[in-house]
Amino acid sequence: MTTIRRAREKLLKESSTKMGFWEDIMPRINQGIVIPIISNSFRIEQIFREEEEQNEPAAEEEFAIDEQLTAEWADWIEYPMQDKHNLARVAQYFLVEQKDNPQARTKYLEFLKTFLLTIAKDDSDYADLADRLKAQIQEQRFSEIVQQLDYPRFPQNTEDPLRLLARLPLPIYITTSQSDFLERALEAEEKKPRTQICFWSGMISSANPEHRTDPDFMPTVTNPLVYHLYGLEDYPQTLVQSEDDYINFIMSMVEDTNTLNPIVPLNLRRALGESNLILLGYRLQDWDFRILFRFILKFRRDEFSPRGLVIQLKQDEKKIGNVEKSLEYLGRYFDRKKFDIEWGNAEAFIQKLWSEWNTYRQGQL
Repeated sequence: MTTIRRAREKLLKESSTKMGFWEDIMPRINQGIVIPIISNSFRIEQIFREEEEQNEPAAEEEFAIDEQLTAEWADWIEYPMQDKHNLARVAQYFLVEQKDNPQARTKYLEFLKTFLLTIAKDDSDYADLADRLKAQIQEQRFSEIVQQLDYPRFPQNTEDPLRLLARLPLPIYITTSQSDFLERALEAEEKKPRTQICFWSGMISSANPEHRTDPDFMPTVTNPLVYHLYGLEDYPQTLVQSEDDYINFIMSMVEDTNTLNPIVPLNLRRALGESNLILLGYRLQDWDFRILFRFILKFRRDEFSPRGLVIQLKQDEKKIGNVEKSLEYLGRYFDRKKFDIEWGNAEAFIQKLWSEWNTYRQGQL
């Protein structure tokens, strides 16, 4: 057993899910005042994971799947530095090389499409389809290619965790994914989600009216809001990928003084402050989480906001000195911010969440 795993097991004794978390969260789900916040890497990991590994977490000493994909892209674009597993750094390099062309932000998604089609080409059941999709690759969204190739492929009797989240009676979902995987999961559960996008870099005149902030839109369980905080692939200018993008994103939030029609709609700001937040699929050291967390804290008041929960997928032991003290420090830090850390697997947590919700709602009938 590794040092980091022993430290985790020790800290699990203080875990939120061991101390009445389920009893507290179920009534709030029933009231619709819980907001899942889903990372970009959450779905990426499931799509590119080997089928036989779908129920097995990645080995702790290895890079995560999204980091491995970043390294492949780095090699593809001839990234010259050592930190080729860091997407924000690699994207920064690529944008500079492309003279900050907004269209350059779509190149990583194009790489993912190409990479997935290459994998599918080796599957005899999908080889012909992969060839047809490759011929249409510029017209197809990444999520469309994923769906047509029947990814992600979960083991028999294992339900898609996004579908389980979509079944919960919640009116608001937030994602830092730049594809519409969450909307597709909600639609599969016979809901009609409304996609809205954070236009942090400025409004786009050609944007679909439904994607713009609508102060009159009131999300419901059957017509929920899916808010893409770091943009959507349809609008390259909205994508948050590079280090500069993250800095400019958070600066735009700080500098937004429009009290009537702010970048982030007022009803979503209120919901962020008043709801239980469950952050799924993030690594604490990554740019996407660090900026997201600062963004969230902007709208939360310590004395009134309920506690939130961060589900930690992986902590790289190589990047930590004293593992036990580091994890204890992180626990104290997030406790001060009224957040708990669950040192576990996000998919397993969602399965447990759905099981507990099923038990709860049956007791309410």
